[in-house]
Amino acid sequence: MPKQPPYYDEIARALQQAQARIAALEQVSADNARIQSALHMAEKKYQQLFEHSGDAILIIDLHTDQIIEANSAAGRRFGYTPGELARLTLADLEAPIPGNADPQNADWHSAFGGTHLYETEYRRKDGSRVAVEVSSRVLHLGDRDVLLNVVRDITRRRAIEREREGLIDDLDAFSHTVAHDLKNPLSVVINYATILTDEADTISREELRMMSRAIVQGGQKLSNIVDELLLLAHVRQMEQVPLSLIDMSGIVRSALNRLELLRNEYQAQIVFPPYELPLAIGYGAWVEEIWANYLSNAIKYGGQPPVIAIGAAAESSGMVRYWVTDNGTGIAPESIPELFTQFARFTEKTIDGHGLGLSIVKRIVTRMNGEVGVHSTPGQGSTFSFTLPAALMDTAG
Repeated sequence: MPKQPPYYDEIARALQQAQARIAALEQVSADNARIQSALHMAEKKYQQLFEHSGDAILIIDLHTDQIIEANSAAGRRFGYTPGELARLTLADLEAPIPGNADPQNADWHSAFGGTHLYETEYRRKDGSRVAVEVSSRVLHLGDRDVLLNVVRDITRRRAIEREREGLIDDLDAFSHTVAHDLKNPLSVVINYATILTDEADTISREELRMMSRAIVQGGQKLSNIVDELLLLAHVRQMEQVPLSLIDMSGIVRSALNRLELLRNEYQAQIVFPPYELPLAIGYGAWVEEIWANYLSNAIKYGGQPPVIAIGAAAESSGMVRYWVTDNGTGIAPESIPELFTQFARFTEKTIDGHGLGLSIVKRIVTRMNGEVGVHSTPGQGSTFSFTLPAALMDTAG
């Protein structure tokens, strides 16, 4: 057997050492590959979270206020492209609510180490404003301090809150009416009915006529109050208002027929315009309630006797304004802002009423895409108005 060269063992040892180093390098390479894979997965996860978040995400340089990066949700929410957002500062987006402190004040940047949650408004590219809730946090990325803002649109939440407040107002209106306005006429009815039952043999014919009349009037008041509460509930519950073409002159005649007894009692004079009232788009049952309320108030709060004028005119906005003018004592300027709130009574004159009518008018006009209005001069009467979308007449042919 040939004898191995004397340097063979050294070569073998060197080869073994080389193999061990190769194995070690391979292990390092495998570790690096795993690290690179983990980094890649983390980056991919970050991009997915960043880009597919339903909330707008902004990364802002804390010292320059410059937007460094924004996700696509931010672009959609505020109407910008990613490139446009990268040329903006946070101050370009923020539209603080008047009277509120600046939420991005530098004081809290330096003093606050956690997440700062606040509500404000941001400005879209088209100039419109959107209510937002901002979750803001200062981060340290390398040698750079940044602000991470997660911005959530709370427009829907604000609408739900307003709806809840409206429901609470309706509940207050209901409880107030039940506790006070229903109780008074009900007490009259019960008291006179009790007298008639217990003392029928000793009551004169004139007293009997007076008590019977009071019972009838009390019953009518109860019926009117219940009708208005039902209408208030109807306005609240109807999700889609069935709008259609309204024959306004016919609606007014129908409302006046309902008020015939009141007109006769006050000897009211109704002055109609020398033209047919313009057609409009609305919900007939509600529009009749508007006229009935305005006309009954004009009769009760008008002069002696009441002289009431009805009118209408088209407006350049595509709406029609309808109005009722009375010859009463007018309304003090400081009382006008409260007229369409619940339980408002707008003169010192003693008139039966329970203050729900005008608040209901405002609600139903708003639901039909219109507005209410009032103009009054003390000593010169008042004009109450409302608008509705004008009917678009086909003039072709």
